Amino acid sequence: MAKSIFITGCSAGGIGSALAREFHFRGHHVMASGRTASEIDPALSPLGITTLVLDVTSSESVDSAARRVKSETGGALDVLVNSAGVMHVMPFADEPVTEVRRLFDVNVFAIWAVTQAFLPLLLEGQGVVVNIGSINAGLCPPLFGAYNASKAAVEALSRTMRRELAPLGVRVVTVKTGSVRSALFDHAEGITIPDKSIYAPLREWVARRGYLRGARFVELDDYARDVVGDLIRDDVKPVIWRGGLAFLAWVMSWFGWETMMDWQFIKGYGLDKLQYTKEKSS
Repeated sequence: MAKSIFITGCSAGGIGSALAREFHFRGHHVMASGRTASEIDPALSPLGITTLVLDVTSSESVDSAARRVKSETGGALDVLVNSAGVMHVMPFADEPVTEVRRLFDVNVFAIWAVTQAFLPLLLEGQGVVVNIGSINAGLCPPLFGAYNASKAAVEALSRTMRRELAPLGVRVVTVKTGSVRSALFDHAEGITIPDKSIYAPLREWVARRGYLRGARFVELDDYARDVVGDLIRDDVKPVIWRGGLAFLAWVMSWFGWETMMDWQFIKGYGLDKLQYTKEKSS
């Protein structure tokens, strides 16, 4: 039976767009959204997928989208996929707090706002909330401090939502996403380390995207096929692990090899070569 699916963050080359296509190919009624009309993947509409503008950081836009979806579905929604997200690459010491807040607006607070607005439809449909998380929430690689923290917040929020909504018939699923060959890194902000940063020796390495060395990327369509296959099961699990390195992250979550991973990241990112010289007192 065809389900109604609403997805945020459906820009070209992104996870949201790939999920929209996969749900559509499986015969579901898909509504895909993006921040502006020009940012929505242009390949979606010709397939017959309904597209609409949704700026997840605007309460007016969120409310408008909820009204539109209510009209499209007759008042109920089967699946809400919170996929909109942004990434910053910067040592935490150099990341302006204003930029961190902006990232949290998209990655965390938008999930809160969108799910609240769509909750009446989900209650009517006894639906599922799907939050696209990241294995970064647990692995916490260097240079991704703001992104890591936001995804850890998504994980905590998802657990809370799951426990609050389960008695009302709404399920909540977290997709712990590993390395996927998507446009997320292409749109990543803040990858130029300041000249006076204590991490300036890493500038060239970061510019070459050395932090991606060794990552095993899963193709976007393969990831979408696996995730949608997981989500349409009657016994869908509350946590789904998909993407490159997801198995490693799952193992880490069980065994908690924190010290070992600290050294692996410090060595792998060249952080062991950094030095700090104390300023001479006058």
